[in-house]
Amino acid sequence: MMHLDIRRDLLEKILQEKGWSKKRFARELGIDYSYFCRILRNERNPGSKFINEFLFFCKKYGLSFNEYVFIKLGKERK
Repeated sequence: MMHLDIRRDLLEKILQEKGWSKKRFARELGIDYSYFCRILRNERNPGSKFINEFLFFCKKYGLSFNEYVFIKLGKERK
């Protein structure tokens, strides 16, 4: 099974560089703050809404989407 995942360390770097809180970043992406925090803590995988919103975020701020997102391979569920 494959899914898209995000480089959490680089998300944290964006927060630091822009001086944004996690709430501000979640608001920029148009996602729920608690969901964003769970992604950062690696308790949740980013879903399609997050990935889509992050793609638009990258375009808006001139960031390379491919630097942040990668394909993660996992075990097949039975």
